[in-house]
This record gives sequence, C-alpha cells and structure tokens, in this order.
Amino acid sequence: MLLGVTTASAQAETLREVFEKAWVNSPHGRTAEAKREEVAASRSVAESWFPAAPKIDAFHRTDRWNSDFGNQESEIGVSVPLWLPGQQAARRSLAEAEGGENEGDIQATRLAVAGELRRALWTLIMARSEAEVAAERRQTALGLEADVGRRLKVGEIARSDLLLARQETASARAAAADAQLGVVRSLQRYRVLTGSERLPDDPQEPVAVVDNRPVDPRVAAGQAIVERARAALKLAQESRREAPSVGVLYRRDRDVSGATPRDSIGFAISIPLAVKVRNAPLLASANTALIEAEARYRRLLAEVEAEVREAEAQLDSAGLGATLAVEREHAAAERLALMRRSFELGETSLVELLRAHSQATEARIEGARSRSRLSAAQANLNQAWGITP
Repeated sequence: MLLGVTTASAQAETLREVFEKAWVNSPHGRTAEAKREEVAASRSVAESWFPAAPKIDAFHRTDRWNSDFGNQESEIGVSVPLWLPGQQAARRSLAEAEGGENEGDIQATRLAVAGELRRALWTLIMARSEAEVAAERRQTALGLEADVGRRLKVGEIARSDLLLARQETASARAAAADAQLGVVRSLQRYRVLTGSERLPDDPQEPVAVVDNRPVDPRVAAGQAIVERARAALKLAQESRREAPSVGVLYRRDRDVSGATPRDSIGFAISIPLAVKVRNAPLLASANTALIEAEARYRRLLAEVEAEVREAEAQLDSAGLGATLAVEREHAAAERLALMRRSFELGETSLVELLRAHSQATEARIEGARSRSRLSAAQANLNQAWGITP
C-alpha cells in the first residue's frame, strides 16, 4: 500500500502539465513554432548590407572561328544591389511585425489547444460519472432481483414481479455497458489529444479575477496581423522601383595575335525607373491586405465579446442547474428510501419501487452532469477570456 501511494504521488499531474503535454502533441503547435525559422530568415534579410545577392558577369569574344587574326576581348564584372532610401528601415519594420504575428499566432494556437483539452477533459469526466451511476444501478438491480427471488420462494410475491425485476436488471446492465462505451470513446479522444490516459489530479479551474486577466491571445494575434499588413504596405511604398546596383568591371583585349593586351577598369551603375505598371498592382495588393486585416480584426473583437457574454450566461445557467439538481437528487433519494421500506412491508408494488429507482437514478445522473457542466462552464469562461490552464 505504501508503495502504491508513493507511486501515485510521484505521478501526480496538474492541469497545467497536462496542457503542456497536449501542446507538445499538437501538430498545429509544432507548425506555429516552426515558423519562427521563417521569421529569423526575414530578419537576416533586413539586416543584410544588400537587398539581394551580388552578381558576377563574365564576357569573352574572339575571332578564332572566322578571320582568326588573334582578336580577343574578355571582361568580368561584379555588381551589388543597393537599398533604396527608407527601404531597409521598412524591411526591418516588416520583419519585426512578422515576428510579432508569429508569436501572436503561437499564443492563439495554444489557446485553441487549451479549448480542445478542456472539452475533451470534461466530456471524459462527465462520461465517467455517468458510468459510475450506471454501475451502481446495475448492482442495485441485481440485489433487488435476488431479494425478489427470495420472497418468491416463500410465497410473498408473484412470479410476474420476478420477471419485472429481471427486466430491470437487463436494462441496467445494458445502460451500464453503454455508459462504459461512452467512457472508452471519450478516453480515446483525450488520449489522442494529450498522448496519455491520465487525468489531472485537480481538473477544477477557478474563474479568473477580472483585474488579473491578460490580453486575449486572439486579440493580440489580430493586432499583430494588422501591424504586419501595415508594415507590408509601407515596404511596398518604399519599393517603388527595382533595387539600383553599382558594379566594377575589369576588361582585357588585344587587336591581333602577338599584340600587347590592354587592361582597363570601369564602373557601372543601374537605376531602374519607377513605372506605374509595376507599382500599382503591388500597392493595391498590399492595401487590400491591410483593409482585409482590419476588417477581420473588427469582426474578431465582436466575436470575442459575444463569446465572453455567452460563457458568462452559460456559467449562470450551470450554477442554477447544479443547485436544482442537488435538490432533485435529495428528494428522489428520500422518496426511494420511503418506497423501499413500503415495498418491504408489502404496502407498495414492485412497479412503483422500480419507478422510484429509475427516478433516483435519473436524478443522480443529472446531478453528476450538472456538476460537470458547472466545472466545464468555469473552464469555458476562462477560455472565452483567453486564459490557458
């Protein structure tokens, strides 16, 4: 026993630890974190000396294939692109905005994984509670059938009552099997999500205090998307033409065979012109992306507010339902006790006793559901506020 207690204590897990397991096991989480490499590459481009890679050009001409006087001309040059005024600063701003968008996406994805975990967890807890009540109903039905069988042998009860008791036993066994199947299904969903079948030792979540609530990750992610779109528009405005370039050329040539080669060095500069045909589609696309991001952000704010209000109403309803379920459960249990005593005294028929058993079982199942709904509603309100476990 001591060894078992020690092992169980060592394996105790908090809700936070289970959530971290679900995050590690989530493909969406891995994808979001993998995008950090893209952000790092974008930053390296913004911090580089040139907006693109330098270029080497080589040229050679000879008359060997026609007159063959020994005329040769060779040239090699290196050119490097240059940042336009304000372009590099805009590129840095875009890289920072992309980094903020990536971090916001990670936090929003973590919140989504938390929502999946909360639903799977409380679905499993509710299924286990219903299975426990169904198992107790089965044991009670078996005991009642045995009692009716003994009373039938001494002539205190009719055989039809025994058949009725057997029907109740069969129904209770079927209900217990269905409830256990529900547990297996819920457990498998939970295991796929977390990679483990172990539930946290304390799954209850206290409702977060309003003053201590962090910024909703979804709202922060939406803001980051808008900022990235603005930075992309600014970069498009600062990149109205292709990057200019400067180059150095080295040339060697001779007129005829045996002549002394002539060497020369030259410089080249390329300045592309800004034309509307090139710039207008790029600016329009960047502006459209910004308008879309702002519209999505406004819709997101409305959806988050609606979700919070719905979660608050759900919590109030769950609290009232839990209170009423407790009253119903107590009343049904008390009535069952009275009906059982009356049946033992021969004052109540077996049909009425079974009806009282059914009502008490339904009340217990509804009580277990209402308690799970209340705890799930508390977790759902934290979810609506953007709080992870």
